[in-house]
Amino acid sequence: MLPHPYPSATTLRRVQSWQSRPTLRDPLRQAAVHEAGHIILMQWVGLLPPEATIAATDDGRVTGAAHWPARETFAQLPDPGPDESGVLAATAAAVFHAGVMAELIESGTPWAGPVHYPGATDFQRADEMLRPAFGCHASGAHAYAQQVALHVLQVRWADVQVVAAELLRTGRWRA
Repeated sequence: MLPHPYPSATTLRRVQSWQSRPTLRDPLRQAAVHEAGHIILMQWVGLLPPEATIAATDDGRVTGAAHWPARETFAQLPDPGPDESGVLAATAAAVFHAGVMAELIESGTPWAGPVHYPGATDFQRADEMLRPAFGCHASGAHAYAQQVALHVLQVRWADVQVVAAELLRTGRWRA
């Protein structure tokens, strides 16, 4: 698998057509890969993710969560300064899109434009992060963030598989 190229900042404000979210046959595997994607992107940006969990509920639904670092962690980070280009915000938003980008890789679906899933918390958080620089639902900024996630996850796919396997085996992953 060739790594998805790292995006160019010139694409941040380019309008792009949205694509649909992929669906995997096994919802538990989809949840495991999704949460593993978040974990690997958190590690890539330098965050120490405390844990991730997945579980099947009695009614057949599957839930998952990557537990984000405590708020105090972010208060201790240095101020990155102005982000007039929006590159920092879009790179940080990749953490929120990482779950769905891991699903995309796992399903074998090629990335043909930003995946639009506005009802999901991950998309909403990414959109909140991008809004100050790009406005609401800026397809170019979401595309950039998703391409960052794709690039990192493809390069570190073996790590995604290790985390996903542990989630499938025990329902929990901890650093």
